Amino acid sequence: MPSPSPITKFALVVYIPLALVALAWAWLDGNRLAWSLDTYWLSESYPIRLALSLALGFALALVVVAATPALVKRAAWARGLHAELKEIISPLSSSEITVLAVASGLSEELFFRGALQPVLGLLLTSVIFGALHVGPKRVFLAWTFWAFVMGLLFGSIFELTGVIWGPVLAHVGINQRNMTFIRRH
Repeated sequence: MPSPSPITKFALVVYIPLALVALAWAWLDGNRLAWSLDTYWLSESYPIRLALSLALGFALALVVVAATPALVKRAAWARGLHAELKEIISPLSSSEITVLAVASGLSEELFFRGALQPVLGLLLTSVIFGALHVGPKRVFLAWTFWAFVMGLLFGSIFELTGVIWGPVLAHVGINQRNMTFIRRH
């Protein structure tokens, strides 16, 4: 088995501590876990809210993954971003892409939605989420804006259901499928 690429090693060095910080934050909070939120929108039982969260997360992932090839074909900003990300993602194996998708989706959702959003709110958390998705070239501003919008969508599922697992499912699915698309096209 080949050793992981430098990008995979770097990502794990970032994402494992991020998840641990999110879990520690929730533990220190004492009243809740990093994957739950009191919701005033839905007074259903946890199993119903979980099912709704997962269904919304799955639907969001399907829409975003289906829209990505069309955006790359029709929008200059998406083509430019695709070309830049392809340079980074092309050397990764399928298993590395899956590891990165799970690590990023899980840790970012636990931290941003699970820990930050209950404290800072949906909008500010989404702004921070977007601002941390930056790159060295101007073309990456599209990624920053895209991450902000996705943060609003992930966070809205969390706000509506009070359950983190739908946003995690969406984030992991989008990252895995879109990184695979970028590598192959």
